[in-house]
Amino acid sequence: MRVINFTFFVLLFFITTAKASELQIKWRTNLLVPRPDIASSGSHVCFDEQGTQIVRDGAEDPSDVAFSNDGLTYVIGNIKVDGALNRIIAYKLTTPFDLDTVKNDCSQFRFNPWKDMTTETNTRVESIRFSRDGTKFFVVNENGEIFSYNLSTPFDLSTRSYITELDLSGARISIEFSGDGMQLFKLDGQTLDPTIEVYDLPNPYDTSSATLNYTMDLNDTEIETLQSPAHMQALDFEFNDSGSAIYILAQTTTPGNDTGYSKSAIFQYNMAANYDISSVKFKGRWNVVFDPSDDNAGIGIPYGFAFSTSGMKLFVTNLRTGANQVDRTNEYNLECPYGIYECTSDARSHLGAQVELAKQNISLNTSTIFKRFEWIKRNRNKENLNNFSLDIDTNNRLLIALKNNLQASLNNKKSQTDKEKRKSDWSFWNHADISFGSFDKTSFEKAKQIRTRGLTFGADKKYNENKYFGTAIRYGNSGADIKHAPQGVYLESLTLNFYGTIPIDQYRYTNAVFGLSTLRFDQKFLGKKTGGRKGQQAFTSLNFRTKKTYGNLNLTPSGRFNYGITNLSHFTDFISTAKSGTDIIYDEENFESGEIAAGFLFDINEIEVPDGRIFRPNGGFEMIFDISPKMSFNHSNVGGTKTNTAQIEKYSQKKLKGNLGFEAVYENGFTFSINYEKIMHKDRARSYSHQDTFLFKLGRVDNNISEFAMNYDPNQNNKTEINYTKKFNNFDLNVNSNYSLFSKIPEYGANIEIIGEF
Repeated sequence: MRVINFTFFVLLFFITTAKASELQIKWRTNLLVPRPDIASSGSHVCFDEQGTQIVRDGAEDPSDVAFSNDGLTYVIGNIKVDGALNRIIAYKLTTPFDLDTVKNDCSQFRFNPWKDMTTETNTRVESIRFSRDGTKFFVVNENGEIFSYNLSTPFDLSTRSYITELDLSGARISIEFSGDGMQLFKLDGQTLDPTIEVYDLPNPYDTSSATLNYTMDLNDTEIETLQSPAHMQALDFEFNDSGSAIYILAQTTTPGNDTGYSKSAIFQYNMAANYDISSVKFKGRWNVVFDPSDDNAGIGIPYGFAFSTSGMKLFVTNLRTGANQVDRTNEYNLECPYGIYECTSDARSHLGAQVELAKQNISLNTSTIFKRFEWIKRNRNKENLNNFSLDIDTNNRLLIALKNNLQASLNNKKSQTDKEKRKSDWSFWNHADISFGSFDKTSFEKAKQIRTRGLTFGADKKYNENKYFGTAIRYGNSGADIKHAPQGVYLESLTLNFYGTIPIDQYRYTNAVFGLSTLRFDQKFLGKKTGGRKGQQAFTSLNFRTKKTYGNLNLTPSGRFNYGITNLSHFTDFISTAKSGTDIIYDEENFESGEIAAGFLFDINEIEVPDGRIFRPNGGFEMIFDISPKMSFNHSNVGGTKTNTAQIEKYSQKKLKGNLGFEAVYENGFTFSINYEKIMHKDRARSYSHQDTFLFKLGRVDNNISEFAMNYDPNQNNKTEINYTKKFNNFDLNVNSNYSLFSKIPEYGANIEIIGEF
């Protein structure tokens, strides 16, 4: 039976090896950190924390490796017990996750973790780990004792303070944590009987106590194929960033000689639910190969490994024994995130990007409309409030449709009588906006860069001195590039806004906006679309303002409230269409979002310039509080039986918003205005995250006849028609568009007519 089993496993090995070759793992470099005491300049004489001169490099007998989130701090643990090498060693890199850029100077940091204990031990370092945010650091010794530290500066080991010790005992110990820090995973890699134990913690990353929840016997997995005829040791393990996959490093050893090398491999298992190791499903393995140009590439023990933040790089330590053998850390490039055998997707980061883009769609629509309110307030004495921008080249599908459907159809020409009925004091305007945002990594989501572009067309009517009503359509094109990952989320939106100003008295008034949006999200992986989802959105914003005048300075204190509901359809993200990977099914979801804000606006009375221009500076300041409730989303792996629930964090609860701009009016009626708006996120440790928006207009005010009409029919699929007519000398420009609100498949069209009278 042993022979049959061994034959079967050998066959399985070759099958899985052949399939794994579909994803390439390319060795890039290996690192032998130069010793400061023998630097070519002879000037780098460095000392550790205890004042002992550093005479060894960090690659000596490496047990484990870890990186900071930004990839600029490289940390390695050493297993020697001679009093010199049982150390934690941190190096600085000049390029993220590039071992070739390690600094050979005294920026490195070394310490003996056992000197922090009440009773110093002299045991080897087996495993090292950071918490996700880098504020905690963990060291495991050969006795299975876990030592915890607080780091006052994330990922800076020099700012550590010892917390506690947790004794779990065992051999060849390696640890990991769930994404929320509420579970501790311990690998006991002892020969012949390796296990992974799952412990529940009282608080995130709190190792003061732990309760055993589940034990996984690795002999019941494909790792057992390494057990016969040799011995097997499990050395280290890692999760991907979402916890949907686990990777286990194991090696065979020659019977009777635990240090003798035979073969090592990293095994990939996917899970039906994140961090649920009871639901593991074997996907494949990669046989570890060190420097292929080295004649001794097959020599060495890979005690530890780690992935880069993006999952696009793999790092494996290599402890070599024997004369003239040098220990190293090997760096590999992967084809896709965590692509040992199959790619994985970061569902939580994708969902977080979708939420942020949807919230920004509300914010940018309301911000654009409120800029119109401000313009009206500054120009309320003008009879004609038209304000049009110049033509802007864009990929806007609506504008393309307008261009492609240009036609002069006299059959659709309205009678002069109908025109006269539609004539009113409607004013027309448009607005362009460009926004850039940088969002740092949260506890669960990767950092991201967000950019948006928008174009708004609007019309409003003045009913009396202070009352206005209007409507506007905004097209938006947004993208969220997830940092350190070949993945992104992109959004096209079309929004119909209704807005108005209601005066309370001579100095106080309320601005109101109500909007309806259709959303279309695209998921992209390695530049290729892998999935798409539809969305609908309804939102409102109320802004209470009161005006104070101080000479030429007009000050307007204000309070604002935003509330929105967003519906997102179900969809499947087909990663496998881009690279072999785990496809993810996302359920249909609804979520709410809201903000309250208080601040002030200001503007300065018109300043006349000698060349005939009128110049008017303006700006404002707001403190914004995010009052959105908790957002939870359900998703599952294709072929899985369990549902994962991802809770999306509020990126920040407090934000500061400031804007500054000016408006210039020329004698010929042309106007130019620009406004710069900046939002700073003020939560602790994220205050450097920001969003920058530019809004600009270039137009001309004239007295030519303009006409506007809008019809809404709830009985015809909520069909909305908007018609606009502008007279240019002997020509009439007619623009009409239809838009279906709340439709499962949004529909809109447009038509242009140019009619000449000779």
